[in-house]
Amino acid sequence: MITLRTHVFLCYTLRVVWCVLVVAEEWTVTIPDQISGLKGSCILIPCSFTHPSTYIPTNVTWYQYSKLPDTAPRPQLSVSEEQREGGNITVSCAVLHTCPSSPPSLSFGDQRGVVQGYHTEEIQGRWRVLSTISFVARAEDHEKVVACNVTHPGGQTAAGEVVLDVSYAPRSVSVSGGSTVVQVGTNLSLSCVSDANPPASSYLWHLLRDGLVTPLNHSTETAAVTDLHPDENAFHCTAINPLGRSKPSSSFVVTAEYKPSILANSSCSYHAGQVICRCQARARPRAKMLWMVDGGPLFPGSDPTTSPQNHTVMDIWAAEGTYENVSVTCLVNNTHGHDKLLLSVFVKAPPTNVSISQLPARPLEGEKVTLSCLGHGHLPISSYRWYRVFGEQSVLLREDSGSLSLSVTRDVGQFRCSALNEMGECSSDTTAVNVEYAPAILPLSFCSVNDGEVRCECVVDSHPVAQIIWTPWSIQDNQTHNITDLLNWRILRSILIGPKVDDMGDVLCNSTNEHGSAFLKLPFIAGETSVQRSLFYGGVGGTLLLVLSFASFLFWRFYSTKRRDCRVALEEVELKGALQVIHNDPTDCPGNTLTLMVSDEDFHSNVYDTGYRVQV
Repeated sequence: MITLRTHVFLCYTLRVVWCVLVVAEEWTVTIPDQISGLKGSCILIPCSFTHPSTYIPTNVTWYQYSKLPDTAPRPQLSVSEEQREGGNITVSCAVLHTCPSSPPSLSFGDQRGVVQGYHTEEIQGRWRVLSTISFVARAEDHEKVVACNVTHPGGQTAAGEVVLDVSYAPRSVSVSGGSTVVQVGTNLSLSCVSDANPPASSYLWHLLRDGLVTPLNHSTETAAVTDLHPDENAFHCTAINPLGRSKPSSSFVVTAEYKPSILANSSCSYHAGQVICRCQARARPRAKMLWMVDGGPLFPGSDPTTSPQNHTVMDIWAAEGTYENVSVTCLVNNTHGHDKLLLSVFVKAPPTNVSISQLPARPLEGEKVTLSCLGHGHLPISSYRWYRVFGEQSVLLREDSGSLSLSVTRDVGQFRCSALNEMGECSSDTTAVNVEYAPAILPLSFCSVNDGEVRCECVVDSHPVAQIIWTPWSIQDNQTHNITDLLNWRILRSILIGPKVDDMGDVLCNSTNEHGSAFLKLPFIAGETSVQRSLFYGGVGGTLLLVLSFASFLFWRFYSTKRRDCRVALEEVELKGALQVIHNDPTDCPGNTLTLMVSDEDFHSNVYDTGYRVQV
């Protein structure tokens, strides 16, 4: 072994004995054409030769004539072909050297992972040092530089690097779209921004408005929105590439502002010499409200009230005394526009919009429920009547109170109420009380065997509707059970059909809803079909129905009262003159006579289809 020095020439010519020139055809010498070494390192040069059998060499002479390299070669790096988030990545770093006794050292800096090393002999006096590092790929590793540093025994160093190309599904998704406050009718361009490799190729867009999620007909990175609704519009997007899809983005909320709109419930009333006008408008941003009386100057409202929840503003103008040719105008405006309305006077009429509300909305059987009778009237409602409804008949339960308290059962029945003022009585629609209760399996449930077929029926009464789970008899692998569910209001009838076997065992029906469960082992009725059983129970049920119907009719004949049904809209006129209201027979709704007398030709009347006759 020869130690190398800087600028030393090494001759690889082998001088053998003088007979080489004489008998050259019998001598062969094999050495590398060239070998590169590093300063301060060592070189192991292989040399082999053949010679004539008559001569045995006793001496080998080496000559040096090549220049030694001043720098170390860069290592060779390679990386796994597939680099995917969650998979393993292996980076390999290799370098050739000439000194097997003192090989160079390789390191990957601060890169995390499992490192393994290999040292192998190559051809013609060269050795190869290989080091690998393996780690689990993360999305954060994309475009990360992994470096390999080589240090040779003589102090020379070299380095190489490779850039990772990690593929991963979209993430960090967000929606961008410029301004978040626009005017209704503005066209909006939204972009779905995501981090993905390869980049996202398709997208899903959704709009959340008033608690309802609506998919949008867009599948590209940008979405053009042309139908912004008033108030808040929350947009979400999802990005998709071949490796998967992202979670929906956070909300990008666009607030659509709009000009004022005066609501339909704005009105004036005139009674006993006093005019009261109410004006309510919806606007965003908040509207300013002004009044004008008889064409005079505009003046602000006295004490307008606002509702931030529904973006409304409401003001009241009132005046005492007798008004002739009075005209009241409400005007509202904001930065996006204005609206105005010549308000109308409500003429006295029977109550309208009578309805029943229930609290609590979902009571359990046995709990207390309060029914409230709601309605509007001018004049105000003075009393109420409550009825229990049996088909077309109604039985009076109580009077005066606007509420009715009950301890509810599953057959509590249906009710209606009437609201009364001095102009008449009007009734609500018939309302069924909502009652919830645990399942009950009815005696109609059974199992029967007929012609080698087993038919089981489980009939369950529940609210909300129960889920029925069967535990059927065992059958062969090539046979099946068929289940059919039929729902009639709150009665669920589940039918299980399957082949008969020798050992039938028990057939169990288990019904469950959020309030409880019921469990029954169904009895077998040999030879009886469901049709026969239905005819039997139908006959019994029909008889009971006739008895109950007759009893209800007698009960109704004794207690029922005539139902007054007067669903009318409020009469309204625009007040521009003296107004005199004359009502005939105010206690009877149909066929009332309403006479409106005015003092000038400018009077304009709007009379709705209410059964009144209007004379102007």
